[in-house]
Amino acid sequence: MPVVRMLRQRPACGCWAPGPPARFLGISPRQILADASFHFASFSETDHPRVLITDIANLCAVIFPFRKRFGKDNVILSDIRKPPDHVFHSGPFIYSDILDYKNLREIVVNNRVTWLFHYSALLSAVGEANVPLARAVNITGLHNILDTAAEHNVRLFVPSTIGAFGPTSPRNPTPDVCIQRPRTIYGVSKVHAELMGEVSVTRMANSSATWKLARGSP
Repeated sequence: MPVVRMLRQRPACGCWAPGPPARFLGISPRQILADASFHFASFSETDHPRVLITDIANLCAVIFPFRKRFGKDNVILSDIRKPPDHVFHSGPFIYSDILDYKNLREIVVNNRVTWLFHYSALLSAVGEANVPLARAVNITGLHNILDTAAEHNVRLFVPSTIGAFGPTSPRNPTPDVCIQRPRTIYGVSKVHAELMGEVSVTRMANSSATWKLARGSP
């Protein structure tokens, strides 16, 4: 059953680092249909998922805690760029282009992936400099990930961003449910991701795929 959670977190290193999930509450602060089904998804210390992480550029504190908890061979990193030596030698690394749907499916099947952490996105500055590429990576790439996860019953985590809010959003504090209207293609694509996560709650009600939605930084 779908599980959606929205949260904000800024670790000390300044990048988004959710850490290995222990328990997620299946409640979204947005408006969800009354008949939508939710449940607790509890992950015990004995769980041994096969984890795929897309895009390792800004993960700082995530990679090594994941590999320590789940075993280095169970956490597969992927990117279209060559990783630093210390990352490459720390465990499995696979070339993966999220715009190549066939390749994504092959990776999930061949590596028996059960959890997918999707971080690939063009951030604000790069995205504004190349809007067509940002649309492709941030939106088409997201749909490839959603479809792959649904097809193969993979638990999926997709972070959002505080950039999903816009200049007309209320401040101090900014509620989860409010006007967003971001002014960057990155922010717009993350609002799109949030809404796709909510749609999946009802459309995937009979699937074992688990969806996780989070607001983080940048």
